[in-house]
Amino acid sequence: MKKRYLLLCCLLALSACDSPPANSGKPPHGKRAVVVETAVVQRGDITRTIERNGSLRPHREVHLSLQQEGRLLKLPYHEGDRVEKGELLVQLDDTLLRSQLRKSQAQRHQAEQDLKRIRRLHNSKLVAEDELARAVTALDIARADEEELKIHLQHSRLLAPFSGLISERLAEPGDSLPRYHHVLTLIDTRSLYTELKLSEMVLAGLQVGDKISLSIDALGSQQFSGTLERIHPVVDQTSHQGTIEVMLNPPPAGARPGQFCRVQLLLSSSNRLLVPHNALRRDTLGEFLFIINKDNKVERRAIISGLHFDQQVEITDGLIAGERIVTRGFLGLSEGNTVKLADDKTTP
Repeated sequence: MKKRYLLLCCLLALSACDSPPANSGKPPHGKRAVVVETAVVQRGDITRTIERNGSLRPHREVHLSLQQEGRLLKLPYHEGDRVEKGELLVQLDDTLLRSQLRKSQAQRHQAEQDLKRIRRLHNSKLVAEDELARAVTALDIARADEEELKIHLQHSRLLAPFSGLISERLAEPGDSLPRYHHVLTLIDTRSLYTELKLSEMVLAGLQVGDKISLSIDALGSQQFSGTLERIHPVVDQTSHQGTIEVMLNPPPAGARPGQFCRVQLLLSSSNRLLVPHNALRRDTLGEFLFIINKDNKVERRAIISGLHFDQQVEITDGLIAGERIVTRGFLGLSEGNTVKLADDKTTP
């Protein structure tokens, strides 16, 4: 009887050891709540400035080439010379062409006289119809030959298509030049522009006519006002970049084509869903955020990010305003964890 009593006491003692202590405060299964910092997502407006580098170009630049071969007779202007529209820039030796033109004019005059005589004979029924037709054709050919030589004479000289500066001189008087030889380059410096490559995301916030600030290194730190003159219609399908043209009209004193410039673009973004940059997570499956649900449990949410604004990033898909996200405390954090909130911040 005594042995049975001792055995019962031992069993009761072991049972008491297996029972959890009352009011221990630990979550089930021995897990502790992860302490995290969070933020509530909201929509907001943001403005940022980006800088892009470029080079100044003349508004118009023309490579002047001859459509007629020959010996260069006159080339009166040099690099840096200013010319006015219509001035003679290049003249080939046209002695032979003028001689051929005089011969062609004489042949055309003779064809006119022959046609008059044959018409009179035709009216008198003294020549056949086909002879009159041949005379008409001969006159047409003579006139065409004369017109062709006049065109060759025009092509033996080049006139300035607009007022500007000579930037290149690639021949000298006395040179024998082939057809389509590049002789001079003429630029119009009354306005200058620069081309910039920009992301398609940035292009969406720009419009033709926007005022844009830029500086020219050669002229110091002074800021000049330019205008967004053109947005090219096609975005490169590989780089996803488009091209814009920023115009300086009129250019400041001392500005020249080829100078290095820095363009500042003020971008205003409205009604964007923004989160702190450090809240964004990435792994082999892609980008995601840790969302805190109403039970203070963690959910992994796949998202798509957009533009980056210093310490913030735009979320374009996968998130809605008002949701709470984890911003700090990721060590050991995984989906399904219960969390303890260390703060109560709002973003952006």
